[in-house]
Amino acid sequence: MKKINKMINFSLMLIIPGVLYTYYYPWLYNKINEKTRRSRPLNSDNIDLVNSILIFVVTWLFFVVLTLVLTSLK
Repeated sequence: MKKINKMINFSLMLIIPGVLYTYYYPWLYNKINEKTRRSRPLNSDNIDLVNSILIFVVTWLFFVVLTLVLTSLK
């Protein structure tokens, strides 16, 4: 049961930023851009959810490896 909870927490740790990056940030950007009118609105159709999640997976793996390397040097 403890392993399942860890897997769920880990999955959510990677999925939630992907969802935020795909849907929330473009929406927020467009709301701010309506007021400032500095550029064209973002289209959330151009951002893929799976690719967004993979971005966070790759970034997480990079920092894990970097931490392991730096820890092993000490």
